[in-house]
Amino acid sequence: MNGTMMNRTITTILVMLCVSLCAFAQKGLRINDVFEGKVILKSKMQESLIKGDNLASYNLKVLHTVKFTTPFKLRREEVEKLFYEDMENRLSDDDENMELETRNGHLYYAIVQLSDTEKGAHRYICYQCRDKSGDYDITLVYMEGKASLADLRRTFKKNNK
Repeated sequence: MNGTMMNRTITTILVMLCVSLCAFAQKGLRINDVFEGKVILKSKMQESLIKGDNLASYNLKVLHTVKFTTPFKLRREEVEKLFYEDMENRLSDDDENMELETRNGHLYYAIVQLSDTEKGAHRYICYQCRDKSGDYDITLVYMEGKASLADLRRTFKKNNK
């Protein structure tokens, strides 16, 4: 194998590994369809996956974010529906374990603590949708770690602009 072929092979393996790690973080969640590009094409999303020591100061192990803009109300409703389905797996109905805000009958902002992982890490899903003159800016976040919801509220203050 020449150097160029070897570099392509290594790059392909790394991309496949990254995709499988991304999918593993939200394994079993309905919003995973969004993260995997089954609802909105991956090429239309901004995606960020941070794992490990970079998140230690936040008491998190995983921070996975996707953000996209869609002019389609149907897409917004589909993502919202998936998020609500995942909320069925929340820790409890207690306000201490979730924060929800709706506007005009639709989910605007939410942060929800899900049941813990098998290893005891807390899991959270977050949603924000902003109506920008008929387009919808949607952000989905999956977080995992030791941080409490109160810690996350202090760290990531929501922006209501």
